[in-house]
Amino acid sequence: MAIETILSALVYPGLVFIVFMSFLYSGFMRKVAARMQHRIGPPLWQPLLDVIKLMGKEDIRPEQSKMGFTFWPFIAMVSIATAGLLTPIAGSVPLGNSDVFVLLYFLIFGTLALYLSGFSSSNPFSVVGAVRGVVQMIGYEFPFVVSLIVSILAAGSVFPIEINNFQVYNGWISLSFPLAALAFFVSLLAKVEIPPFHVPEAHQEIVSGYYTEYTGSRLAMIIMTHMLKLFVLVSIGIVFFFGGSVSLFSFLWKSLAIVFLATLSRVVMARMRIDYVLRFCWIFGFVGLIDLARILL
Repeated sequence: MAIETILSALVYPGLVFIVFMSFLYSGFMRKVAARMQHRIGPPLWQPLLDVIKLMGKEDIRPEQSKMGFTFWPFIAMVSIATAGLLTPIAGSVPLGNSDVFVLLYFLIFGTLALYLSGFSSSNPFSVVGAVRGVVQMIGYEFPFVVSLIVSILAAGSVFPIEINNFQVYNGWISLSFPLAALAFFVSLLAKVEIPPFHVPEAHQEIVSGYYTEYTGSRLAMIIMTHMLKLFVLVSIGIVFFFGGSVSLFSFLWKSLAIVFLATLSRVVMARMRIDYVLRFCWIFGFVGLIDLARILL
């Protein structure tokens, strides 16, 4: 029994599976975006090659950087990976059943750690990107939390695995509460910094934003964190809104459908100004409140 638990946490549906799927989602997004733009695009395994290449490159640490320059990217990656291990995947949870508050804690802390890495580099572009990231969090956490509350009240449980099973037997929550599902999808785009919400990076304005100074293995950790976050949020979307899953096939087709919609947003939408991002996210937060009021009243 102990061996099965260890294998579940490390292999399937554990860490190895989560990392593999994170690379797959990122490669799928890049490939589909390229085809939408009439390009051939890189192979699906290109994100894996990018990370391997970065791991072999020199780590350059700026003289003005602070103590957390290495610490925060590592903490961000571990926090988001832990959130993935607490999220139901095809009807099972790698680290055992936990409530949504613990899941939210690791998600939020991992994101904050990313922006703290920008502050720790002391580069002006990095600081601007980190400030934008924190401000953007103020915008998207509102619709994100509102949408999850709707799903929790609809299923009558704070445990993700029970919400997952509720949808399997009672139908998709998104069909009963489409406004909350829409608010969740908007917050998903903002959390993963997919256009039009790539304000903290903004390559045309502030180079690479909060990770401008990062190279080598440190940059690889930041890129891995982004890919892991996409996987975790897509999995949360399946668990809380899009019918749940009890089989790997169901999990895969739903997750790839969500990634496809996110890719469509990436290709079609242009970047917003940070004040527009706040306004846009809060509008969808109040839209989600309509479904919340339906449940409460």
